[in-house]
Formats: sequence, C-alpha cells, structure tokens
Amino acid sequence: MKKQNEASVILPYRYFILGIFFLFVSVIHSDYLGAKTSSYSPASGASRLVARRESNDPLAVPIAATDISLRPKTPNAPLVLMSISGGGSRAAYYAACVMEQLAQIRLPGSRGSVLDEVRVISGISAGSLAGAWFTLHYHERHEPDFFERFKAAMATNLLWRSYGHMVVFPPLALELVATPITRTDLLANEIEHLLGAGGVTFEGLRALECDPADPAPILIINGTLLNSGQRFVMTNLPAKRFPPQVDLKTSKVRVSPRDRQILEHLVQPLTFEDIGSDIRSFRVARAVAASAAYPIALAPLRLTIYSDKIPPELRGRSNEALRESRYLYVADGGVYENHGIDPFMSVLRTVDRRQPVLLIVIDGSQRMETVQVTRHKIWDPFSVIRKLYDIGVFRPLAFYPQIVKEFHDPSSFDGIFIRMEGYDPKHDALLQRIPTLFKLSRTHREALDIAAQENVARMQQTLQSAYQRLRRR
Repeated sequence: MKKQNEASVILPYRYFILGIFFLFVSVIHSDYLGAKTSSYSPASGASRLVARRESNDPLAVPIAATDISLRPKTPNAPLVLMSISGGGSRAAYYAACVMEQLAQIRLPGSRGSVLDEVRVISGISAGSLAGAWFTLHYHERHEPDFFERFKAAMATNLLWRSYGHMVVFPPLALELVATPITRTDLLANEIEHLLGAGGVTFEGLRALECDPADPAPILIINGTLLNSGQRFVMTNLPAKRFPPQVDLKTSKVRVSPRDRQILEHLVQPLTFEDIGSDIRSFRVARAVAASAAYPIALAPLRLTIYSDKIPPELRGRSNEALRESRYLYVADGGVYENHGIDPFMSVLRTVDRRQPVLLIVIDGSQRMETVQVTRHKIWDPFSVIRKLYDIGVFRPLAFYPQIVKEFHDPSSFDGIFIRMEGYDPKHDALLQRIPTLFKLSRTHREALDIAAQENVARMQQTLQSAYQRLRRR
C-alpha cells in the first residue's frame, strides 16, 4: 500500500517534468527556426511578468467634431486605402513583406512610393498588428533597417512570449485562475512590447495620424461583437464616418419588422462612441489583442457600456438590449469578415462620390479549397472552425463591387488584390500549409518573402496604371 501511495505521488511529478521538457524543446525548436535568422526582437527581455487589465473610460466630452481629414496625401491624386487580412503571423509577416515591396514602387506625380500614399489602413487580427506597427513607426520608414525590424517583429513567437512565461513565472498562471485576467490580456501586454512604442493610446496614435508635415495612415482595428454580431471598429475616426455598409431602405425584400431591425444593425458598424466610451485613453495594444481574440482559443475583450453617455444621435445604431447591457464582448475581427474591406464600405459613403479612390488589399489568408473526399473523413474541431471561417469571410468578396457602385462613381474607384500565392505547385503547397498561429519557422518566412516579391511584381503594372488613371488632370 505504501509503494502504491508513493507511486501515485511520484507519477504526477514525472508528467509535470515531462511536460516542461517538451514545452522547452518545442519553444527552442520554433525560436531556432523562426527568430534566429535575425538578431532583432522587440519583445526579447521585455516580458511583463505581471499582467494588467484596465477598463475603458466613459465619454466625458462629445468627440464627434474631432474628425480627421481623408484628403489624398498628394494633391489631385487618388485617396489610397489599404486593408490587411487576418491569418496569424503568416498574414502579419506577409503584409510586412508586401509593404517592403510597395515601398520600392514609385508613382508618377506623387511625393514618393505607393506606401507613402496610403492614407488609411484597416486591419483584421494579425493584420491589425502589422498595421499598428507600421503606423507607430511610420516616421522611421526610410531608415535602412526599417523593414528588417518590421519583419522580425511580425515573426516573433507570441505564443511563447504570452503563455510560455507561465512556466518560468508561475504567478502568471495563478492570475489566470484567481483573477479576471485572461489570456487575451496577456497577449495584449506582449503586443505592447512588440509594438515598441510604450503604452501608446489612441490619443498618442492620433498625434501621428494628424502630423501636419507627414501624417501617418489612419488606423482602423476591427473586431466582432459577440453580443450582437456587429462590426466593432477601434479607430480615431468618429462614429459619423461609419454609416451602415448597405442601404436597406431601398431594399425590396420584405421581412418582419424584427428581422429588418436585426439586418439593419448587422450592417451598422459600432465605435467606442456608440457605447458611450472615449477611445483616446484606450491602449492600441489592447485593441490589436481584441481583434486577434480567436474564439475558444482566446477570451473576448470585455468593455464597459456607459449607456447614459451615448450621444442621442447614435442611439438608433444599436438595439436597446445592447445599450442596456453592462458589458460588450469583442472577439476576432475575422468572425465578421477577414479582409478588413467592410469598414471602407462605410467610410466611402462619407466622401465625395467622385473622389478618386484606390483600394489595395493585402491578403495573407489561405484559399478556401474544395476538399476532395475519396473515403470516410472525420473532421476534427479545428478543421471545422477553420472551414466555417473560410466560408463566411470569402463570400462577401463577390458582392463588394456591386455595393460600391451604389454610392461611389465606378469610374473613380479601383481595387487591387495582392494575394499570397505561389507560382509553382511546391511553393504554393508550402504556403497553404503555414498554420494560422502567432509563430513562424525560418522555412515559412523564406517562402513568404519569395511569395511577396512575386505577387507584387505581377501586380505592379496594374497598380501603377490604376493610380495613373485615377489621377485628376
């Protein structure tokens, strides 16, 4: 009996030691394959050993008047918008590689490169991480090592930096159990270090976006509201820049009044103003973490709703049940749409319909392939969830051109897709196998670098021609 008791005590310790060993080996292996190719790591040695969680502040003063100009950066040139898809470190790193290539393409009659002309960036999940890093370091973009640092940051193993520290610092694990701290809060703290700009808030971001000499792109970080299924945009642009994406008043489809109300809300993006909150004191890193909060794997970000602070003119944009709720829960932006295009369906309604607009889409997501089933196949839960994402986020791409025609002059709009794909079967197959995680191997980084160069090269002439066509003479 004594030996049995000793065995029952020793066995858990053996499993514990084995677990730490395998975790250590996997982390060393991934870091060796991924980050060892570059000595730069913005988050190395900067881990926040004690996580923090703060709430959002109430709206003290109406900020509807604090708009930001959406004029093109170059007179008589098109307004250049950019969206960056989600897709883990694969999408973030691919976006950095594509932007490096765009920085080398000069445009006729402009002040600089394609990248210099971008006025607004809309990002989803890891795409918002790339957009945030670029925007916060915008004034460094002409430094020789800028894109080396940018790509190294996007390849950082956030899985280990966010959760592996719990092995060497157990209080972090205790926080997850004994306090309201969530895995998303841990991720936000590491993203803050990765961004390398301190605890920058949207107020600090606004100073860059409104720089009179060389304004950084206006950043839109997108989430999905689990409460109502609506798009939640985290940006310094005011709520008036986000009317409904689709005008349902002209729709001839007859539905019940309740269903119509649900549809109207589903195409109505919400902002911090819509929940009576002031985004200026909110940390950019927390917004990025919310946009990347993949359901089940990461908890949604919880925000407080200040119903008494909601401006009267905005109350019709959400239903009464949402306004009377205490909390708002923001999850991965890719649940609603994974390319970051849909916010522009709202923003473009607020500019002159004859304003020339060039939309550049950086798509680091993986293609939705039809699965050929030749024998009985059991779908694991993660495959099912991924398939649900793919089905939901690709379908809107077929409808966007028709939606734009309803409120913008078709001759004044053009869209360019730069999509992650290989041009030989082996390379393409490798790209499609890169997992949607916050880490990358060296092999994956090299494949994405090559893909970005080829993808941009194939679209360069089309991009330059579209820009030239849209210039006002």
